[in-house]
Amino acid sequence: MQLIYAAPFILLSLALFFVCLIVPRLRPYAFRALVAPVAFGFCSIVGMALIVLSLNSINRNPLFNRPITDAQTYILDALMYFPPGVLGAWLAVNIVRQIENHWLNTDRSRAFAVRLTVALIVFPPAFILWFGFSDRLLGNDWAISHLALSLPLAVMVAVLAAALTYRAIRA
Repeated sequence: MQLIYAAPFILLSLALFFVCLIVPRLRPYAFRALVAPVAFGFCSIVGMALIVLSLNSINRNPLFNRPITDAQTYILDALMYFPPGVLGAWLAVNIVRQIENHWLNTDRSRAFAVRLTVALIVFPPAFILWFGFSDRLLGNDWAISHLALSLPLAVMVAVLAAALTYRAIRA
């Protein structure tokens, strides 16, 4: 269930990160774009849960003691969902901006951080896909039976995929 909720925020985060890397004017905002959607999703659901729990714990709360219409429910849900998410995303972006100003203030350190982030994003799926693809390509259970060959091969393919992705983005 949590994966279903988190998947759109993670995919949006990755898409915005790569768009920011592709468009030269947006490159300074790449790490902020990577963090903001995920922080919004996490803080909005946690904030809403905390608000609901705190309102529910208050005895004789008029919010819960009367029937509310559908429109009121939607408005209350939006008021409990969006402000914590916006506040959390704003806080996360400010923290990332401070880290960028303190640690990534040279072109060399920023380029290293971008390479490392792209590698961390591309490497695991490429490794898993190649490991699974080698079974289909070379016969059933080839990767498991030839583990000494398949693991280094999968690592090389994943490293090459990460390097090519970084090169394609920077081109």
